[in-house]
Amino acid sequence: MPSVFGKENKKKELIASLGDIYKHIEREHQISPGDFPNLKKMQDQLQAQDLNRFQPLKPKLLEAVDDMLAHDIASLMILVRQEETQRPNPVVKGGAFDGTLHGPFGHGYGEGAGEGIDEAEWVVARDKPAYDEIFYTLSPINGKVTGANAKKEMVKSKLPNTVLGKIWKLADIDKDGMLDDEEFALANHLIKVKLEGHELPAELPAHLVPPTKRKIPE
Repeated sequence: MPSVFGKENKKKELIASLGDIYKHIEREHQISPGDFPNLKKMQDQLQAQDLNRFQPLKPKLLEAVDDMLAHDIASLMILVRQEETQRPNPVVKGGAFDGTLHGPFGHGYGEGAGEGIDEAEWVVARDKPAYDEIFYTLSPINGKVTGANAKKEMVKSKLPNTVLGKIWKLADIDKDGMLDDEEFALANHLIKVKLEGHELPAELPAHLVPPTKRKIPE
């Protein structure tokens, strides 16, 4: 900001171009549009702020945060995944998955993530050909697409990163940080479920597990 003159004009310029700033940050850092605060609300809040009171940026502090996100959090997520694979999967109860009392008339039965619960065919297979076309444009290696390439496609849904992170956790069944064609199709199916206004399950229900990844009864 100018040190003496032109601060008010610079403030107006910043507010007017805030939408372009959002788009620049979105492209540069691959951030989902849903993670940004409401543009109009943010512009109104900035209009009421005295920018003279803003503290200057501290590059060293930002570097420390970037290092934490790139290394410490990544290491922590590996430990979390290891812990999750070592504990037994809990039984999913409630909502769309609690149909014991009312059968097909239970709340949410056959809707959202519960769609296809009583069908022999994997429900995701209906749309898998369309998902496969996208999958093979993402440069799969040994039959799998990297997390970075999958993310570029998933953020197009404009769902918040927190929701996409949950979908990734559900779809990455073997927890290898990559998606094969079945896992990618499953991720897109769950995105569709969320976009249609349904809740995501806490754990992946048995009928959504890809057929090749289901455990064979002993």
